[in-house]
Amino acid sequence: MKIGITKSTIRYKKFKGKRVPLCDYEGTCKNKAYMEVYPFLLKEKHKKRGWNYLCRKHFEQENKKFKGKLPSCNVD
Repeated sequence: MKIGITKSTIRYKKFKGKRVPLCDYEGTCKNKAYMEVYPFLLKEKHKKRGWNYLCRKHFEQENKKFKGKLPSCNVD
């Protein structure tokens, strides 16, 4: 049994010499991340969702679904 570092599922892209995370909405979007969201902070049925990065388009879509209460922060 191996114990060690787990493989990250976050995809990155080089942008002006820095590693920038990409949107991970359903694993199909390849846009630069705009916000980091935390649906697990909403409790109830979203408690197991963890966190993820979203581009502007998908952030607006998800924020509308959660009626503007989606906890998030900017990606630098």
